[in-house]
Amino acid sequence: MSTRLTNDEVVDRALEALRAGRVATAEVFVRDALSGSVETKEGALEVVTARGERGLGVRVLDAQRIGFAHTSDLALAGIEACVDQARRMATITEPDEDLRIAGAPLETVDLDIYQPGLEERPLADRGAVALAVERAARSVDPRITHFRKTSYSDAEVTTVIATTRGVRASYRESFCGAMTSAVATQNGERQIGYHGEGARRIAELDPESVGTRAAQRAIEKLGAKAFPTQKLPVVLDPWMAMSLLGAISPLFSADNVLKGRSLFAGKVGERVANERVTIVDDARRRGGLRSAPFDGEGVATTTRILVERGVLRGYLVNLKTAGKLASPPTGNARRGSYASPSRIGPSNFYIEAGADDPTALVRDPGRALAVTSLLNLHTIDPVSGEFSLGATGTYLEKGAPVHPVQGITIAGNLTHLLSSISGVGTDLTFGASGIGSPTLLIAELSVGGT
Repeated sequence: MSTRLTNDEVVDRALEALRAGRVATAEVFVRDALSGSVETKEGALEVVTARGERGLGVRVLDAQRIGFAHTSDLALAGIEACVDQARRMATITEPDEDLRIAGAPLETVDLDIYQPGLEERPLADRGAVALAVERAARSVDPRITHFRKTSYSDAEVTTVIATTRGVRASYRESFCGAMTSAVATQNGERQIGYHGEGARRIAELDPESVGTRAAQRAIEKLGAKAFPTQKLPVVLDPWMAMSLLGAISPLFSADNVLKGRSLFAGKVGERVANERVTIVDDARRRGGLRSAPFDGEGVATTTRILVERGVLRGYLVNLKTAGKLASPPTGNARRGSYASPSRIGPSNFYIEAGADDPTALVRDPGRALAVTSLLNLHTIDPVSGEFSLGATGTYLEKGAPVHPVQGITIAGNLTHLLSSISGVGTDLTFGASGIGSPTLLIAELSVGGT
């Protein structure tokens, strides 16, 4: 029986195989993850899942042709076969003069993203978190009758990267999260409220917050009334603003910009939003849910101001697009698995907190619509910025809820929407995806109803 190689030994063997194959330029990537989750039903644990994932990804650059292969067979023969496959793939792919493998040395940096021992927690402790979520939801209102799904999950992940050009580094991270879909029932009507949150440490995860917000989302949809088509101010609480911000994050990808798939193409230095809006991508945020010292290509991560007081300052860039734009890479090559190459993506991506009191933002317009859900965000046209989104909401007068509305459509253009943000709250909040936002007030949007 062969001895299990450590992650560093796997990297060493892969580099040795590359040298033996006379490969001058290549990258080796190892990810080792342990995760567990529990689901509850009717106040008891129903599903328990434990999973381990460990594998190797190899990229070979030969005559500006890239070859990629991956394997979960981390015995010596499996490693050598993976390297050989990547080397052979590099002989048949199309050349690209902008392809690069990282070569700049990486510094050690502590981002406070790891809590040891999460995978060793007893099953009862994991289940207790999910059950606490449900208890909190039920305590909000007796109309919370049941749950479609409640779960808790956690994971510990080790990432190691090395290149033949001198890069070698690793980091460990932990993550835990809880979510629920609470069902509210009244006079035969049922409404669902979903909410989930994540944290790097179990002590930072608040089950009561998860359950309470899910219950409130369900309750506030009960008794919806027809809403006439009109234009009026729209309020996005931090969670709704996160949904919108996540939908537009691909517009900052240099790859999309270069391919003409972003309305921000060619607009660096121009105003693209209200001067109250500053958008940041910060992979170095301490304890951030998407913080990492280096990206999926082995490039040091950065803190980037993408929109500064409404003015576009730049894009999210990887090694390839850096060459095309003649700019330095920003460390935004995000990689979700050893089994796939990296793609440009954000890290801790957020709108900076403003100076406006969130309560005042909701109250000041007199009449407003507080959006409680947005549908079909993927249909936003990335080039023109045109959108027409299904939504639900709560009609407000002087900040007080009057009645919920559903079956409405919010339509417009992203350029107009971003320029119409007239209030930015002080309540910056981050979601489990690493996206964050404060409360936003949009001066006016078209709402289609009856």
